[in-house]
Amino acid sequence: MMIKSSFTIGITGNIATGKSVLRRMLTNAGVFGIDADTLANRLLYPGGGAYQQVIDTFGPEIKSDHVHISNKKLGQIVFNDPKALKQLENITHPLVIETILRYIQAAQQPIVSIEAIKLIEAGLGNHCDQLWVSYASFESQMRRLQDSRGLSKGEASIRITAQPPQIEKLSQADVIINTETSFKDTWIKTCSALNDTIQSRTDVLPLHINISKDWLASTVNALPLKQVELAWEELAGKTHSELYECLGLKTVLAILKNKHIRAFIIWDNWNFTGTLLKVYPLAFYKSFPTLVFNAFEEHAQINRMEFLLIADEMATAGGIHPGQFGYDQQRIADIVYLAWQIAAQKAISNNQTKVWRKVLTQPFELTNETKFD
Repeated sequence: MMIKSSFTIGITGNIATGKSVLRRMLTNAGVFGIDADTLANRLLYPGGGAYQQVIDTFGPEIKSDHVHISNKKLGQIVFNDPKALKQLENITHPLVIETILRYIQAAQQPIVSIEAIKLIEAGLGNHCDQLWVSYASFESQMRRLQDSRGLSKGEASIRITAQPPQIEKLSQADVIINTETSFKDTWIKTCSALNDTIQSRTDVLPLHINISKDWLASTVNALPLKQVELAWEELAGKTHSELYECLGLKTVLAILKNKHIRAFIIWDNWNFTGTLLKVYPLAFYKSFPTLVFNAFEEHAQINRMEFLLIADEMATAGGIHPGQFGYDQQRIADIVYLAWQIAAQKAISNNQTKVWRKVLTQPFELTNETKFD
């Protein structure tokens, strides 16, 4: 079954080739992004569609406590036994596809991207209009795995060589993007490929959010590159390379008045939780907190966030009180849903035990009437 209401881009590639960077850059270009591997993990959370079946199949010893499934314990079983891995995939893959199709049907954007390392093998490619494949050399893969994941040279090599050769994915690609160069180069390639992709569509417009009578929020791809770079340099006080790195790792929203960029909002889009991280310049946040919160929340809702958080830096900056915008303080230990709890831990400083949070909607993956609030 192909979803016709949205044009769907499938993103795949071998380990450490830049799949997630492409998905985040497409999100920063107004595309709704779905991480299939994240959804597969969420299906193993208590209340998730695969939770009980996986425990029944592999035994209660895979739990890390009395409730949660341990990815480490489960991984020790399935990654050392191809038959066990196939059993796990037979449970999770159909549920992942079903959940993704629900997200696509609910998407507000006309273009959706799905990132999955086994996009082709799991049958997700059958639900995509185009296949994009990220590419990086063996040397780049090795360096990234050692630098970002702390693997030894031997561990990194084993993970890379355990996967099928990249050529198998590249031979099926509609778009190939080499991510070995700079973030700026990858951004330009991504936007160019996206523009080529949507030329024939009449329903694709730049993402603009009217946050008040005079103010507009926009994805940066809708603005001239030189204008964005100059505004970033002036308002954030950072280099152009840091801008493009941010576009590959976080979510960036430009705030405009009379077609001039007055601020940038940076937020973390992770596991369907959105965390307000920074506003450049900070003086804009202090002067126009309502504009900032409105833009952040509307952009988060467009991207199907379930749970919103305010990072420590923003919760204390300028005397702005998140409570006036509908946020409550909650102890992190009391946040029941695992994805939300992990995001909250990322949002606060080491010594903090509480976080400002707001629930927008319930997770799609739940199989019962459980409510997290």
